Amino acid sequence: MQHLSMVEFDDKAPLELLELVNLVFSHLDKEHSDVDMQKETQDKTEERICGFLKVLGYPADFNPNFCRDVVHGDKKTISHMLYWMLVRLADLQRKAYTAKFLVPLAIPDEFLVDEDMRLTLDNYKDL
Repeated sequence: MQHLSMVEFDDKAPLELLELVNLVFSHLDKEHSDVDMQKETQDKTEERICGFLKVLGYPADFNPNFCRDVVHGDKKTISHMLYWMLVRLADLQRKAYTAKFLVPLAIPDEFLVDEDMRLTLDNYKDL
């Protein structure tokens, strides 16, 4: 548990802010707890953080500027994200857990030529 004042939060470096986001992510999904933020590339960080925010339903357009601000640890962007997540923490825990099971299957097109495979995929999507 972090007990930060607004002054302490404002004094955090961009990497430290990203580590705070990752701490909340780790609380929601244990897969994020193994991430070493200092060794992770910016592209991987952007993909992981923005991808998980999309799964959680974060209200953003996820344009390149937003994702850049996230990866660079923009204080305003990070503070909005943290506030949004912490206010909804209990709901987001349930959403993060169920999202693993609701990710659409990526079936290569060459398999969808088979009629049975296409019907099975359509049935899966309907469910």
